[in-house]
Amino acid sequence: MADEPVELYRRWLAAWSDRHAVLEPIIAADAVGHWPEGDVVGPRGFARAIAETVDQFDSVEFDVQAGPLVGDGYVAARWVVSCRMGDETMAFAGHDFVRVADGKIAEYWPAIFPTA
Repeated sequence: MADEPVELYRRWLAAWSDRHAVLEPIIAADAVGHWPEGDVVGPRGFARAIAETVDQFDSVEFDVQAGPLVGDGYVAARWVVSCRMGDETMAFAGHDFVRVADGKIAEYWPAIFPTA
C-alpha cells in the first residue's frame, strides 16, 4: 500500500510527543539511527535518543512543511518543531531521511537547526 511509509512516518513523529510511545511496532530490531551525537540501535536506542531530547521540554510539536516524500524505500520530510519549557517556546527546523524495510524504520538520519 502506497500510504504505509507515510503512516509509518506519521507514527514516528507522534512518538516524539508521546513519552510513552512504544517503538517496537515502527522501529526494526536492528535499525540504526545516525544522530549527530552518535549512532543508536534498535527501538530502545531510538527511545533513549528521543527521551534525551524531549525530556528537556514540557512539550514538543512538529509541523511538517515539506513531504513526507516517499520513493525507493526512503521517506524524507522537512519540519519545524516548537518546544515549550515553562513560559518559553523555542523552535528548531530540520529534516529527516528514513530508510524503510519490511514496514519498519530500518535507518534514520536527522538534521536539526535552531531557527532565527
